[in-house]
Amino acid sequence: MAEAKGPSVGVAGVRAGDTKYSVELVSGPEGPVVCFRGTISTPNPGAVLTPFVDAVHEALLEGRHASVVVDFRELEFCNSAGFKAFLYWIERIAGAEAGARYRLRFRSSPDRRWQRTSLLALSCFAPERIELL
Repeated sequence: MAEAKGPSVGVAGVRAGDTKYSVELVSGPEGPVVCFRGTISTPNPGAVLTPFVDAVHEALLEGRHASVVVDFRELEFCNSAGFKAFLYWIERIAGAEAGARYRLRFRSSPDRRWQRTSLLALSCFAPERIELL
């Protein structure tokens, strides 16, 4: 069940998930961090992830952040339907005013090869907006 909160929470406190995965926006030493945990394998994860992306996007715009770290290290798996949420996020960033656009900085686990492969493919959609850490 999604529990995405509006931008009034600032750069922390936006959460979503279901029984298999969770995602949360937190404040880290490097700035805002989106932490994914678990397995995204439901047929329509966009029902949960789209409202989460919208809330995070608004919080990042409101806070005028230059980037956000998207931490996949505790994400066991994400199906192709889940990756559609990241394409949607890229579209939201592209639709923002030029001075407000921020970068997605993906942190992956070296033990999960699918992450690096999938993120390399995703980066082709917006190389100026995506950085692989």
